[in-house]
Amino acid sequence: MHSGEVNTDELALVSVEVSGSEGRCESLEAVLDTGFAGHLTLPGSTIERLGLLPVGRRNFELANGELFEFGVYLGSATWHGRSNDVLVLASESVPLLGMTMLWGSRVTMDAVAGGEVTIEELTPEL
Repeated sequence: MHSGEVNTDELALVSVEVSGSEGRCESLEAVLDTGFAGHLTLPGSTIERLGLLPVGRRNFELANGELFEFGVYLGSATWHGRSNDVLVLASESVPLLGMTMLWGSRVTMDAVAGGEVTIEELTPEL
């Protein structure tokens, strides 16, 4: 289970451990973004510090409908107790954790400042 909290800016924050190809690892705080159909976004300085490998560029549609091209990097994230390969988009905004990471999870939160956020893995149907 992952946990975090809602801040006074009305953002739901959780910690995620991300590592690069050279074994550099950091625990980062990311904003849950259910409108982002990807794994993670991270600033370029964090991508460089972790030594994430570039894998190309991709266009994504932003919330305002604008298409934007992002650099894409390969990293690893510990999620639900397992290390998973993740695609990280370079973005100078706050780190975002998207629906691809959340898929197969139950997210609950108390939507008040200081409210608890929990993310639990759903048991796959047999």
